[in-house]
Amino acid sequence: MNSGNSSGSGSGTTFPSTLNITTLTAHNNQSVLECWALQPGYSLTSEAGVSGNVVLDLGPITNNATNILIPAKYDGGRHNAPALQWVIFLSGLAHITLPYSDDEAWVSGGKNGAILALDTKEVSAEGHATTYPSGEMTVALEVPLSQVPEHRVLHSGACRVGETLA
Repeated sequence: MNSGNSSGSGSGTTFPSTLNITTLTAHNNQSVLECWALQPGYSLTSEAGVSGNVVLDLGPITNNATNILIPAKYDGGRHNAPALQWVIFLSGLAHITLPYSDDEAWVSGGKNGAILALDTKEVSAEGHATTYPSGEMTVALEVPLSQVPEHRVLHSGACRVGETLA
């Protein structure tokens, strides 16, 4: 996450300015990993229950969100994202690899467990591969999007430790 100057109401908490997210996207019909900073970033909210804290729009959804239970040591094989979507890993571990690159992403469930999966068959010929190598069940949420969120590309490859929530 980028450092920001927003503070929670009276809490002394400093919030980041935006959310940095590992993204599966595509260039030249091949899936790639990139680290994106979502734009326009966090803003203060007056929403009841969280007033004075910060929120960030994750983009408009198109359909039902789904909850997925993935058994330990499961191999999801090579595939494309079925739709533009957030994949939010609540627990477990996902290992994402690309067919023509050494780039990879290790995504642990929890506060840094969200990725954007945008490498649909319309933009990527062969997609990516995902395995779930931990000895525990992986729990994930898939949230389909109607459009790609506004963003700035920080660099190629997955976001590194320290670039997401600390």
